Amino acid sequence: MPTSTFLNLPEEKKNRIIEASIDVFSNEYYSAIKLSDIIRKAKIPRGSFYQYFEDKKDLYHYVFSIIVQEKMKYIGDMIYNPETTPFTVLFRDLYIKGLNFALENPKYVMITKNLIHDGSGIYNELFEDNIELAREFYRGYINTDKKLGRIREDVDTDLLVDFVISSITNIAFDEIRESNALDPEKMLKKAEGIISILQKGIE
Repeated sequence: MPTSTFLNLPEEKKNRIIEASIDVFSNEYYSAIKLSDIIRKAKIPRGSFYQYFEDKKDLYHYVFSIIVQEKMKYIGDMIYNPETTPFTVLFRDLYIKGLNFALENPKYVMITKNLIHDGSGIYNELFEDNIELAREFYRGYINTDKKLGRIREDVDTDLLVDFVISSITNIAFDEIRESNALDPEKMLKKAEGIISILQKGIE
């Protein structure tokens, strides 16, 4: 994470470095990016960079955390009361909101796409932390639905959480791998299919 020196920079300079980093990370695989690419784009001396971040990886983690924070702010009004909102409704609405966020931020999509194709170890570091947060969030809603009789008591909460996250992540990653641009209609249709299976079962 950034040093106090970076955090105390004027907002204009901080934003310039962040935006330059987003540009670089969205245009190339992580493993192929050189620190000189970022320094040149951000228009800062190499020595200054090391006053702000430990290395390229440190900066990448920070940029990714910014993306996550912005998405959480974007979907913040979708955090419903679990007592009155079934999990499947929340899940669908969150998916649509998250899809809209991706469409409005194509550079963030490209960063994710480059990360998936890159295959470096940083992929697991970044996604595992964020997926665990999603697991905790979904567990709460599912357990509330079980108490209220919306979901059967014998359903394994962790298994359902992993199924939901895996299914929805695969929709996004398959689309990112296969296409240059997201197809929201196709992605939503797949998500609706998953929700239908959750609601009705297959037997």
